[in-house]
Amino acid sequence: MNEKKGDPTNPRSKKLISASMVMLLGVSTATAQSRRDPLKRGFENPPQSARPRVWWHWMNGNITKEGIKLDLEWMHRIGLGGFQNFDAALSTPQVVEHRLAYMTPEWKDAFKYATVLADQLGLEEAIAGSPGWSESGGPWVPASQGMKK
Repeated sequence: MNEKKGDPTNPRSKKLISASMVMLLGVSTATAQSRRDPLKRGFENPPQSARPRVWWHWMNGNITKEGIKLDLEWMHRIGLGGFQNFDAALSTPQVVEHRLAYMTPEWKDAFKYATVLADQLGLEEAIAGSPGWSESGGPWVPASQGMKK
């Protein structure tokens, strides 16, 4: 029998063509199903409201605008939905050249920078009620000085 390579009547060619068609059909079906399945599509690319948020601690004034920019761009790049900013200390050693103490004009400027950049990147920002660990409420805070809203 004289079977030529590439001859569509050749049994080997028929098997190769059939296998290719099945594979192409499978790929196109999977792609179509992905487009039609909103649950799968939403899981693969969740809406902003369903993306995770993280706690973003500013530890003991170890803050720089460069660090803020790098952190927020990273959060955006990996697909986070936002963050909860939390200022804390706990004897954290100084790792920046100049610490930004809580609520000083320099700290407020850095915080405003973070807020504007987060907004530009589409990151939701939440803010802890006070610096430290739950200092805005508890038996050690007189009612007259506790949170009002």
